[in-house]
Amino acid sequence: MEMLVVVAIIGILVTITVPFVSRAMIKSKVATARTDMINLKGAVQSYQNDYSRFPSGRGAAPNFKGGDLTYHLPIGRKHADGSPQDAGNWSDPPVTPDNNVVMAILMAIDYGANKNHGRNPKKTTYLTPNTADDKFSAGVGPDGVFRDPFGNPYVISVDLAGDENVADLFYRETGVSKGASIGLVRNVDNKTEEEYVLRGSVMIWSPGPDRQVNSKAGALAKENTDNILGWR
Repeated sequence: MEMLVVVAIIGILVTITVPFVSRAMIKSKVATARTDMINLKGAVQSYQNDYSRFPSGRGAAPNFKGGDLTYHLPIGRKHADGSPQDAGNWSDPPVTPDNNVVMAILMAIDYGANKNHGRNPKKTTYLTPNTADDKFSAGVGPDGVFRDPFGNPYVISVDLAGDENVADLFYRETGVSKGASIGLVRNVDNKTEEEYVLRGSVMIWSPGPDRQVNSKAGALAKENTDNILGWR
């Protein structure tokens, strides 16, 4: 009988402890992601100060007419198991370059867009993130992509238009950001369409713990609720 009581008590303790530990682990990973974003933003800005341009491939074009440049938007992409990263299924999703373009330049690696150090001829190392042995773990993987602790590639948007407003392809959408208190403002300079922007030059974010976004939901709704926003 005493043994049964002990087992019952242990069972209760496990039931109470496991969710607490799980939440603590998620909170720790989110904090790590935010630190990564701060360091990445600082590296991009340092590069910009040195070269008077953003880390991008030669002749890089904006993702939309007159706009800015977003790297590694999860829209239109799939997880390793084949499931879509966008729960909203954005019709005709835009194609964006991987963030390994930015990373090769910032890490002074002779690779891809930075072949022969063409985009970082001074060979300055602006960022030294952890590396990963696979394409699913935190850090820079063998494909050169920088991922958060949940395995999400960091989404990076830069002010290619040079107007001190940066429009991320996902968060510029009215259906996502209109009415949401996430630090963005309506771009009054855009006379052709309504869009939401961040005052500044760099935006970095990730889909967060659930590893999904929803292009048909608000910024603080459904799968977007746990997105990690580097500017908040």
